[in-house]
Amino acid sequence: MARQNSKKQLQIPHSDGDHEGDVASTASSSTENDSGDNDSDHDDNTHEQNQEDHDEIDPTPSDSEANDDQDSTSSNEHEHDNNASSPPPISKSWDTLTTHSPCYTGGTVVFSHSSKYNPHSNRSQSHHDESHFILAQRGGDVAIIEAATGSIVRTLRRGANYRGARLAGTTHHDGDRAGDNDDRDDEADEEIADADAITAFALAPNDKEVIAVTRGHLVRRYSLVQRPVDAGDKPPVHHKSHAHAVLSLVDPAPIVQTIGKSGHALPVTNIVYHPSGIFFATGSVDGLVKVWDQRNGYATHAFYPAAGGKGRHAVTCLHWRTAATCLILAVGREDGSICIHDLLANDGKDASSPVHVLRDHVSAVMCVAWSDGGGGRDSYSSNKHAGGYFFSSGRDSVINTWWITEEEQVMEQHPRKKKKKTHKDGMANQSETVTTKVTYRRIRTLPVYEQVESMVLLPRRFRPISESKEQQQTLDRKDVVLATVGTKGVVRLWKATPTGKEGLHSISDFALLAAQREEDAFGEENGGYTSLHLTSLSTTHLSPLLVAVDAEHNMTFIRLAWANDGKSSATLRIDTDRTIVGHNGEILDLAVIPSRDQSSKDTNSIEDKHTIAVATNSSQVRIFGLAEAKKDELGEINEASKENTHPVLAPRGMLDGHTAIVLAIDSSPCGRYLATAGKDKTMRLWHIASRKCIGVATGHTEAVGAVALSNKIGCYDVGGKAAESGAGAFVVTASKDRTLKVWPLPGSAVLNRCVENREGELELRARLSARAHEKDINIVSVAPNDSLIATGSQDKTVKLWRSTDLALHGTLKGHKRGIWDCQFSHTDRVLATASGDRTVKLWSISDCSCVRTFQGHMAGVLRVRFLATGLQLLSCGSDGLVKLWTIRTNECESTMDAHDDKIWALDLSPCGTALFSGGADSKIAVWRDTTKERDDAAREAEEKNILMEQKLSNHLRNKQYEEALEIALKLDKPNQVLRVLTEIVEKDTKSSRGIETLQKHAVNWGLEQLTQILKYCREWNTRARNSHIAMLVVKAIVTAIPSTKLAAMEGIPEILGCIAPYAERHFDRLERMVENSYLLDFTLFSMGSLHGTRNEKYSEWLERSKYVLPPKVADGKVKFGGSLVVGKKKQSNVDISDDGSDDSVITIGESDTSDDDQSSSSEE
Repeated sequence: MARQNSKKQLQIPHSDGDHEGDVASTASSSTENDSGDNDSDHDDNTHEQNQEDHDEIDPTPSDSEANDDQDSTSSNEHEHDNNASSPPPISKSWDTLTTHSPCYTGGTVVFSHSSKYNPHSNRSQSHHDESHFILAQRGGDVAIIEAATGSIVRTLRRGANYRGARLAGTTHHDGDRAGDNDDRDDEADEEIADADAITAFALAPNDKEVIAVTRGHLVRRYSLVQRPVDAGDKPPVHHKSHAHAVLSLVDPAPIVQTIGKSGHALPVTNIVYHPSGIFFATGSVDGLVKVWDQRNGYATHAFYPAAGGKGRHAVTCLHWRTAATCLILAVGREDGSICIHDLLANDGKDASSPVHVLRDHVSAVMCVAWSDGGGGRDSYSSNKHAGGYFFSSGRDSVINTWWITEEEQVMEQHPRKKKKKTHKDGMANQSETVTTKVTYRRIRTLPVYEQVESMVLLPRRFRPISESKEQQQTLDRKDVVLATVGTKGVVRLWKATPTGKEGLHSISDFALLAAQREEDAFGEENGGYTSLHLTSLSTTHLSPLLVAVDAEHNMTFIRLAWANDGKSSATLRIDTDRTIVGHNGEILDLAVIPSRDQSSKDTNSIEDKHTIAVATNSSQVRIFGLAEAKKDELGEINEASKENTHPVLAPRGMLDGHTAIVLAIDSSPCGRYLATAGKDKTMRLWHIASRKCIGVATGHTEAVGAVALSNKIGCYDVGGKAAESGAGAFVVTASKDRTLKVWPLPGSAVLNRCVENREGELELRARLSARAHEKDINIVSVAPNDSLIATGSQDKTVKLWRSTDLALHGTLKGHKRGIWDCQFSHTDRVLATASGDRTVKLWSISDCSCVRTFQGHMAGVLRVRFLATGLQLLSCGSDGLVKLWTIRTNECESTMDAHDDKIWALDLSPCGTALFSGGADSKIAVWRDTTKERDDAAREAEEKNILMEQKLSNHLRNKQYEEALEIALKLDKPNQVLRVLTEIVEKDTKSSRGIETLQKHAVNWGLEQLTQILKYCREWNTRARNSHIAMLVVKAIVTAIPSTKLAAMEGIPEILGCIAPYAERHFDRLERMVENSYLLDFTLFSMGSLHGTRNEKYSEWLERSKYVLPPKVADGKVKFGGSLVVGKKKQSNVDISDDGSDDSVITIGESDTSDDDQSSSSEE
């Protein structure tokens, strides 16, 4: 009765699963102690901890709660008795749905080359069917990224094993949460010291090869579509396109050619391929530029900085003129000079001298481009230089336009010989040489008022089609369009119109055509854009895209389109298509934002069902949404393309308002508000839908490291004086100044006015404040009914506070290190805590006693969460592992590994179907519960197994051994296979067919079955009683299948090599047994000779018996089977000669007798 009463007291009337039982009452029958938690610094807490762990829970709720519980229990008692449902399922396995790993850490970004885009083509055409990929620098390696999903497939040097490269020192204890990057610094130092770290690379025009230069100045050529030599004898992979082959392989890219040392004194920072794919140029910090012939593997030209330059001469840009028939290279340097080199020039000058040097820039030249002056098409005229324009821009905030001209000059050259030959007219013989003088004349200068980091010339095929007259007036076919990005973080388009004249007035000034909207722009305060690329990697339409890479390593896909409204149909619009986040930095915290559409119960579709807010080591909060990315290029969703999707974390926006690193995040249960706190000593309240800050709380004197919102949904609509008195929603903050503050919210009506800009940001005021702990506070949590607040600190304690007046409700003592997390259960009056002492503890709220201790983590536990049923826990720690615990059994059901460093953040979706984790490795992992799928798969496999076993039994009963063998192999039952093979061998032996049946089966076996059966033979061969069958099976395989084919099969030679030693041992044993049998024969032979020649029975036995091998005599000794048995003189009555008949001698094996013994015996 006492146990039943305690159950009734612990049941929550608002829970849907009263039949689940009581976690705390179950603990009364099995108490836990902390005998394993021994720490010399905490001996004074040992007795108190053990006493708390052995106490039974006897919660004493308030009278009203007890009455409600009793009424609820009694009202539902009859229902539970009549409808006895099974207990809720226990989760046992979680698998990663998708992961967001860092794929770009800064540096070069290259996109695969796409086919020409035809704007008039039909959408149903399959010219975009091929997949595209992106190459981006990732530390000292190059990441291969799938453009459609933004997920990293492999790296150039490590292949798909980049995930398993754990950082140094992953097992940590407590430390500073926002810092403590010593191990990561050590990793960075190792990366810097790596001589094979890639500093620059370029993708060949055929998308199959990559040229890379390492920190050790080695120039290597990698193949993206081949497997390494040591990857096994695997058949080559055939794909419709090179991109499919690049994305399908998981091995590191093999080095197909090592050209050698680059010859540069300083690191190479720029590599660019010629459009023909034969030549490539390298530029370094020392100002030297080299042109290489890829076919022969040597440098053809070396270009040094031009004389007369001032300052640093580091190469900042390299650009080939886009024409396969000419070899014209432009080199931009940090001193503002641009050198134009023509590799095919034949004017008698030194080949390393530039044909022209431009010195009009006063700062580093970052980008150049050529145009023919009409519509952005490249020049393919007979004149290599003339007839077009040259554009240059850099960090001096201007765009220069150059007019290119060519002028032929005739130079007279006298012969070098001293003796002159004269013609008939008596004139000296003189030779004339025609040279071409190339001139680049600056005709326009456009100030853009920002440092230009990248500039792209838009050809006609990459522009939106102008259909109306207004659009043609805005953008004509002959207009020259440039796209620029820079330090202001805005993508801008510039237009200039050729006039048809020559010289200074051949083209108009550039005018602004379109600019990125302020809400879509990256912004100057965030660092601006670093590069701009032109590509057609589109997944939602067929129009080409611009890709802008910003300072925070994000790749933003931008498309150009006409405004669809009638009033501004001639306005060109720059829209953001999607974003690939290259690097998040260290994930400090994340929170799942509940969906506001509570009516939707469909959890099968994941698109836009889960949204998370992520705090990285920056002042901005990033919003991600779980969506389905389409791998096809047409972007049409139909039944055929549903399987061609992949769940990805796509960026949904950014919250910018804090001035320092954000440390903590929490979302409201209604899904409308988000609270963030950081090192700027403030807490900010955000409206999620509008991404606007609607409230700011200031008052803490140190960094705010923990924040929590109230959990009652209805309280957010309470306003006025009721909200100020504490009846409404509130925010709780805990700071490094060791204080706890409660901030009431004014209600949704006031907050909505702030969203509509009727009022500015609200200044929230603290209603309650208290000094909570003696050390830093790491976590704060609010109870589901908003009645209690829990705080965890570095002082190893958890304190419970009443939310109405911040009065201390109780203190939980028992952990031996700092507390990192504490969470209330939604179904029971218990609290879970995670500590740096590697344990998770479960506490009763009523009497503050410990009822469970979960041990298993190898490092400090940083986060803990209850599953929706309240029967299990999820925890993560510094060991990079996520563990699933069952409270009732105190056991770890599953251990999940997807991170390479500390897991700082962990949160569950409200529906309990998705789990999100983020850590110091900059990785965000999305998990889903696969218990049901695995149980269903196990049930189906069991049913299938039962049917197959029944068939096997039927075949064995009917002596259908051939069919039984195939089924036994499918079921992977070695004992049944051995039994069937034994029956087959006995059956063939009786019918004198040898091993014909085994050979017939061996020919039909595939590689998997051969490997399986040989592994069985390897195990059987270790035991003497099964070795005979094993050797017969091996004989059947090696005689039925050619040896060359067996040697080429993966894994077969290794297995046969393991069988050979035991086979030799068994043959030695059989030979010794046969040799010993001769002694018995000789003994019986000698015993028969004692009875004389009249013994008829012995004569009959002698006639029936046959020697296995005839005895031999050597040196007066009789030898049987090659072994010395007994010494005996040669006698006449012993027949030691061979009668020559084949039927009288049975030979088994070969004798170990040496050649000398055989020769001596033959002589005698």
